[in-house]
Amino acid sequence: MDITFTNRAVERLQRYNPSAKKMLLDFDDGVGPFSAVGSCSLDGGYRLIFVKKDLATPDYDKKLTSNLGDVFIKEHTAVQFDKEMEVRFNPQYFTMPLVSPKRILTSNLEVLDLSDTELNLQTDKAHDC
Repeated sequence: MDITFTNRAVERLQRYNPSAKKMLLDFDDGVGPFSAVGSCSLDGGYRLIFVKKDLATPDYDKKLTSNLGDVFIKEHTAVQFDKEMEVRFNPQYFTMPLVSPKRILTSNLEVLDLSDTELNLQTDKAHDC
């Protein structure tokens, strides 16, 4: 599985200083410490989350390499991604589409920078619909 960030996307994401942070490509399925509520309708969303480089993120157990650095996903959500993906930046709408040769995974990848946030991570917390 590969992910590439276009030049425009790289320029747009430089404001987050990605080389100094850990990048998580999240499919918000209600699992893990960054999913406050989850979605009982299985209507997950795609997010790019920046966290402190040394933050333990055991749910994000699969590493992808990219031209912007390592990107981590949850292994069990790999089926929600495609073999070849690209993150673009659309300056007209200020959106970041996540696409593949087969489809548009999302027309706007949500970007969250939680690297300066004191996170109260409860890895044993489960979501109950």
